[in-house]
Amino acid sequence: MQISSLTVHCASLCLDVVNGESFEKLTIADIQSWRDELYSFIENRVESLKFSSETQHLFITSVRDEVLMILMLSKENLFAREPYWILEKMQRKIALSYNIYINNSDF
Repeated sequence: MQISSLTVHCASLCLDVVNGESFEKLTIADIQSWRDELYSFIENRVESLKFSSETQHLFITSVRDEVLMILMLSKENLFAREPYWILEKMQRKIALSYNIYINNSDF
């Protein structure tokens, strides 16, 4: 599996959060409240790719939602905190999102 820099970035973010001291105290609502912040975080990493704004929005939203899903799963399932699993999930989602929103873009 080839790992993109965006994958490493997002996986690192997930691992930093789930390994943080306060993670156990977070609620699902707390995690969901990070939607805008995570969007900006990812947007800063993909700005140089120069997509149309609509294509970029769809791509970033898809990647952001995967980060949120991993964090929420990590609240209930220890397997979701495993670094290789997180890397694999992020890489697959990023590749799929790229193929759907970028390669097939008519924007």
